[in-house]
Amino acid sequence: MSDRTSRPTPRRTSRGPGALSAPAARALVLAAPLALAAALPLLVRDTYVLHVATVVGIYTLIAMGLNVLFGYTGQVSLGHGALVAVGAYTAAVLTVDHGWSFWAAAPLATAVASGVGGLMALPALRLSSWHLALITLAFAMVVNSLLTELRDLTGGFAGILGIPLPELNGVPLTEQELYWLVLALVLLAAVLISNVLRSRIGRALVGVRDAPDAVRTVGASPVRLKVFAFCLSAALAGLGGALLATTRGLVTPDDFPIEFSLFFLLVVIIGGAGRMSGPFIGTLAFFVVPEVLDELAEWRLLIYAVALLVLIAYAPHGIAGAWAEHWPRLAGRLAALNRFGSGAGHRDAPPPAVAEHRLPVACHPKGGLRLRTVDLRRSFGGVRALNGVELAAAPGTIHAVVGPNGSGKTTLLNTVTGLVRPDHGQVLLDEAEVGRRATERIARLGVGRTFQTPLLLPGLSALENVLLGAYAREQATVVECALTLPRARRGSRALREEALGCLDFVGLTALADTPAGVLPHGNQRLLEIARALMAHPRLLLMDEPAAGLSHTELAALDRLLRELRSRDLTVVLVEHHIELVAGIADQVTVLDAGSTLVSAEPSVALRDDRVLKAYLGSGASSHVQEF
Repeated sequence: MSDRTSRPTPRRTSRGPGALSAPAARALVLAAPLALAAALPLLVRDTYVLHVATVVGIYTLIAMGLNVLFGYTGQVSLGHGALVAVGAYTAAVLTVDHGWSFWAAAPLATAVASGVGGLMALPALRLSSWHLALITLAFAMVVNSLLTELRDLTGGFAGILGIPLPELNGVPLTEQELYWLVLALVLLAAVLISNVLRSRIGRALVGVRDAPDAVRTVGASPVRLKVFAFCLSAALAGLGGALLATTRGLVTPDDFPIEFSLFFLLVVIIGGAGRMSGPFIGTLAFFVVPEVLDELAEWRLLIYAVALLVLIAYAPHGIAGAWAEHWPRLAGRLAALNRFGSGAGHRDAPPPAVAEHRLPVACHPKGGLRLRTVDLRRSFGGVRALNGVELAAAPGTIHAVVGPNGSGKTTLLNTVTGLVRPDHGQVLLDEAEVGRRATERIARLGVGRTFQTPLLLPGLSALENVLLGAYAREQATVVECALTLPRARRGSRALREEALGCLDFVGLTALADTPAGVLPHGNQRLLEIARALMAHPRLLLMDEPAAGLSHTELAALDRLLRELRSRDLTVVLVEHHIELVAGIADQVTVLDAGSTLVSAEPSVALRDDRVLKAYLGSGASSHVQEF
């Protein structure tokens, strides 16, 4: 980390008359296609073109749901087309066989598909993404088979005919009105999903994909998040299926082949997985382009193959990803245009130096937790990682745990946080046994954690990574986040200020908007500390925070640890840097092959004959040095 500075003042630039800001330019880029889409029925009278545009909108809606599941949460589903079929057939049966209106059938079709999606999520709780893909593919095959076998319900190969259009005041919607209905639903879904993804839930979903252990240690449950993503994705698939049924007027098993699911997955990947614009771009590329190239039907597969190879080679993150990479250059040019004719640019004065940064008042712990482990044992196969480890850490102290690689230090932290279940023994927090609780439940008791290798969300900004730490403290529900209701807005503003304070405490304020993945290693370690502090921990477990830091960064870490101790926080510090340990620790526990070699004050523990003999050799000097 570079020398700490105060929070930078906002940049002020003068603009010439009529200058266009970069945010305004971005809004214009979004508004232009939106206006064109809304005006399409007025510009085009061809009903076939409107029908194609309506289907494109429905496919976009379905792909948006899959983008949440695959692009943001990292769960691969090859059964999404089957969920569309569930929604389509549910709506068809209700409207044709039971006389329901579309307005009554569509919500129920959405709910049924969402419920089925929740059932599909069950294998995701234990399987990896690609094993899950095989399970969802099997599900798609089962659904496809049931559509033909349950003839009394689905009509078999003939399907269900005569599905009515939505009606208003007893009058069926025209092709134009149906198009506007689909467009309105797509835009509504886009706004709601965007709001959710910008909230704590969206950050946690990305965490499930990029760093599930980190998500658990801030109090979020990956299991619940996966189920939520599946249900939301399936709901949009079900709604899309209901719209497809009423748009086409019939449904048959041939409308939902196995490759239908693969189509949507490719739409998300090519458009740009994990980006809101990806489904829009991908659907246009896969559906509109074939219509434009209708005269080149014989060459269509070759054109697609070449385009796919080019995209993989030059835009591995999809078309939207490639655009995002080039957008900063365009924004820079727009900013240059803003300054054109405005005279000499204003050079910002360097921010004033600040001698010391303090932990934000909101992050002050309400007393530390007393940690005690009793006869803690854990084996992996035939290797005993922990062998009767005894450790006691009191509030307002720094308890260091040292030892060579493989001595069980990280396993000890994993056991305390619930990432690893002990085979025997107890983990006590204020004398309450927590050794068999889930990690997210332990985190909500006030246990924070940093990792040996920083576990961050590389695609999110430093500020968003810190905000993830407040997941368990935010009270806004999914509905409040989606609708940006007052409580969600107030909480978001307050937490943002607090997160900036945590970044200021570790000296990273100037990098708040920088993606975590491009930060230097030292800054990533400090960012992890800021995220942990955002959770308001009473016990902070730190796994080798000094590894890879420069002398300046080590000095900053030393000041940071002393500040945390002065706030009555309990700190357990796993560390190889013995000079740091000797200068700051109140108590040192030395592990050797999973066993406690000695636990005492640094001046005693680091000069113990057993430690010197085991680690430094029989001729080692008596002064403290690194292992």
